[in-house]
Amino acid sequence: MLDRLSVLCFAGTYGLALVADLARLVVRVPVRWHLTVGLTLLGWLVHTAFLGNLAWRGGQVPIATAFHSLLVLAWILAAIDLYLTAHAPKPSAVGVFVLPLVLALLGAAVAMPAESRADWTRLGGWETVWGTAHGVLLLLGAVSTFVAFAAGLMYLAQADRLKRKRSWRIGVALPSLEQSERWNRAAITVAFPMLTAGLAIGVGLNASARREGDPVLDWSDPKVISASALWICFAVLLHVRYRPEWRGKRVMLLTALAFGFLTFTLVGVDLLLPTAHGVARGAADGRGPGVSP
Repeated sequence: MLDRLSVLCFAGTYGLALVADLARLVVRVPVRWHLTVGLTLLGWLVHTAFLGNLAWRGGQVPIATAFHSLLVLAWILAAIDLYLTAHAPKPSAVGVFVLPLVLALLGAAVAMPAESRADWTRLGGWETVWGTAHGVLLLLGAVSTFVAFAAGLMYLAQADRLKRKRSWRIGVALPSLEQSERWNRAAITVAFPMLTAGLAIGVGLNASARREGDPVLDWSDPKVISASALWICFAVLLHVRYRPEWRGKRVMLLTALAFGFLTFTLVGVDLLLPTAHGVARGAADGRGPGVSP
């Protein structure tokens, strides 16, 4: 309960930063941009302190549970928001697109059911090492996917604005189409190999556990099926990205589809469907602590 209250504390700061960023619709003063960056930085620093405390108490990087992974994902995404905001060629409303994703991740972490918070690092031995690699790679792939999605939204918004011949002075300032497409392309390029390696390690861990006769994740588990669909979607996305006729809006829409698969795999399955992924093995066979790969 205390952890959830702490999350709401820095989530509220991010929320205020988003409100300040949206205020550009009605207030056009230079201090507004500095207020947005300042609030985002404050929320990120408190977020950092919270994760640092978790790491110190647990003696490891806090990514062993779905709850912790979502918090770290939100933390990295907030840092990327700060970086892109500071390095954009002109003051742009990056936070309008990224901060809602950060808040959604924090909300999902708080709402995550207790049974999905099993600590797989208690498996011990080489399984802990590979389990950590599995988690880190999927986390990096998820971060890249979120960045690609946010860049896609910025691209679509700017394309619509140019089509309607609206001035950037009306509404929020957006990165150019070229800048958004460049961010999207780079993020997709990073996401696919990370997700591929992370999923491959997960399959290997599951196959190894099957050989040892442990209760494991069934290949028909919703988590496995959704992860497979996610990988296929990203493989298609990476392929069409190099086809000239698929550049621009089509790639951005396909990015949104890939993001939907990722969100469902990362959060939706745990909240909506019965899955053995991340559930303690001891709960299934009564032999003590441990989790399914």
